[in-house]
Amino acid sequence: MLTAFLSFLGVVIGASLQYFFTRHIESQRHLRDLRSKAYMDYLKCVCEQAQFRPKIGTQEQKELFSRTGDAKARICLYGSKQAVAAFSRFEELGASMGSKEQRDAFTNMVSIMRTDSGSEMCANNTELQNVLLGVHE
Repeated sequence: MLTAFLSFLGVVIGASLQYFFTRHIESQRHLRDLRSKAYMDYLKCVCEQAQFRPKIGTQEQKELFSRTGDAKARICLYGSKQAVAAFSRFEELGASMGSKEQRDAFTNMVSIMRTDSGSEMCANNTELQNVLLGVHE
């Protein structure tokens, strides 16, 4: 009787632990997916602004700014502390690519976003910057 009770108790404890660990892993995966999508959406908006440069006051510009604002808000909600801090630094510098300091801040932000999304940390931000922004002197 004691053996049956201990076996039953072991099964209940094992099933409970498996449930809680699986739930925790799924929650973490969901958060990483939301975070990655927010990062990607923001970077897509930055690329659209740089490549297409919609005319001021057009519906295209309004929609692009709306999508950019949405992505920023989701980064504030789901982004890691380091990513939000790097994003804040980029915004403080004017959120453009006019100076070396601004380009470095943007590249650092993207590097942190890569790491948050599950990619390897970039060993060299210069390579990342060259891919994102081209070679600048």
